[in-house]
Amino acid sequence: MVTTAVSALIASGAIAQITGTPSADPTTATEPAIAPKFSSISEMTVGNIIGKNVYDPNGDTIGDIDYIIDRDGGANVVVGVGGFLGLGEYTVTLPLEDLTFDAEQQMIKLDTTKEALKERPEIDETELESLPDDTQLGEFLASADTTEDAGTASEPATRDETSTDTPASDDATADTATKDADATVTDDTNSIEETKDKLSD
Repeated sequence: MVTTAVSALIASGAIAQITGTPSADPTTATEPAIAPKFSSISEMTVGNIIGKNVYDPNGDTIGDIDYIIDRDGGANVVVGVGGFLGLGEYTVTLPLEDLTFDAEQQMIKLDTTKEALKERPEIDETELESLPDDTQLGEFLASADTTEDAGTASEPATRDETSTDTPASDDATADTATKDADATVTDDTNSIEETKDKLSD
C-alpha cells in the first residue's frame, strides 16, 4: 500500500513537472534587425546617414558623417576625417549635394580623397547641433535642384535680348546702304550737268 502510494505521488509529480514546463515557441524567437536598403540619398533621413562611413572613388574609407547641419537654408555634411573612435579626427564641412550613393554596395561616396579634405579649413564642432533625426534629406536635395533649374531657365531670356538687338543692327546697315546709294546718284547727276555745260560752251 505504501509503495503504491509513493509511486502514485512520484508519478503525479513528474506529470506536473512535465506539464508545467513551457515549450519553446519558434515564432517568438528574436530575429536580427535588417538595415534598410536605399536607392539614393534622397530617400534617407538624417538619422539614417549619421555615423555612416564615407568612401573615396577607389572604395577607401575617408571618414564618417558626424552631423547634418543647416547652413543658409541648405544642408551641410560634417565629416570626421581619419582618427579613431572620434579621437584625432580632422573635421570639415561640405554641401550635402557633394555626396553620391552607390545603391548596389550601399556606400556613400565623395569624389575626392582624404588628403584633399584635410586641405580644407577645419571647423569647431563643439557648438554644432545636428538637424533632427527624422528630417528628410530629399527636401534639401530637391531645393538645390530647383535653384539650378531656375538658373538654367534664365538663359533663354539672354538669348532673346541678343536676338532683339540683331534686327536693329540690320536696320542701321540698311540705312547706311541707302545713304551711300543716294550719294552715288547725286554724284552721277552732277557729272551729267557738268558734261552738258561743257558741250554748250
